[in-house]
Amino acid sequence: MAARDVELGKAGFQDHDVWGPGAYVTPYSITNRGEEGASYFVGLEFLDGDGDVLGSTGVTADKLGVGKTSKGDTAPLEAEIRNGELADIRSVRVSTVERTPE
Repeated sequence: MAARDVELGKAGFQDHDVWGPGAYVTPYSITNRGEEGASYFVGLEFLDGDGDVLGSTGVTADKLGVGKTSKGDTAPLEAEIRNGELADIRSVRVSTVERTPE
C-alpha cells in the first residue's frame, strides 16, 4: 500500500518563488513506511469544479530511507493542463503511486 506513504497539503493558487505568480501550488510529503529503502513516483491529477481531469504532473523521491520523509511542493505547468486552463483548477488528487525498492 504505497498510497499510504503520500500526503497532500492544502493546495491553492498563490504567488510562489519557483512556480511563479498565480500558480496552483500543491504541498506534498512522501514518507517511506516500508521495511527497506525505496524510490517513489507520485502522479497527481488536477481537477475542475465538476471533478473532470484537466491535466497531470508527477513528483519523485529518490532513495528514501526507511522512516524518512521527502517534502516539497509542485505546480502544474500550462503545457500539462490539456483539458482547460490553469485558472479552472479547483482540486488535486493522487492518481498513482509507484514504489521501487532500492
